[in-house]
Amino acid sequence: MIDQETLKTFDELYYDTYDYVLKYVVCNCSKLNDVEDIVQNVYMEAYKQILKGVKISNFKAYVLGIAKNKVKDYYRFCYKEKILSFFSDFEDNKTSLEISSDINIQNDLIISEKINFVFEYLKTKKIIVFKIFYLYYYFGLTIKEISKELGTTESNVKHNLYRTLGELKNLLESGELENV
Repeated sequence: MIDQETLKTFDELYYDTYDYVLKYVVCNCSKLNDVEDIVQNVYMEAYKQILKGVKISNFKAYVLGIAKNKVKDYYRFCYKEKILSFFSDFEDNKTSLEISSDINIQNDLIISEKINFVFEYLKTKKIIVFKIFYLYYYFGLTIKEISKELGTTESNVKHNLYRTLGELKNLLESGELENV
């Protein structure tokens, strides 16, 4: 049986560090589909340590250490798996959006489908483009902050962001996005 103190400690750790860990994993991940798995592994390991009774004074530093190791471990495992198998299974991880129970469900569905189209489009681009969009739109980081996080120039961030936005605009104007 899990005691309330353990749950309280884990909840506090999770809510204090989730955005920070997610940003770290997105910036250091080479495949978009791996982000959720790595973040889950980080918090599973943190939870196991809390169950063992480890006292954590600085949540952010502790979880960041776990995240660094989990990113390395994940890709080390993937590399070994790739060597052992001639065939690799690529799961198509779809992002599901929760549709509200408002009266305008049809409008929500259309918006959801367009978001999925944009998401799928971004998956065809270089990983740096996806990272820029994720940091810009999900975390609300500025171009300067994104360039610092990714170790690239501000002009590179602007170029990738605005070029891709232009491509999406052209798809919308050509009607390809409207068919979604």
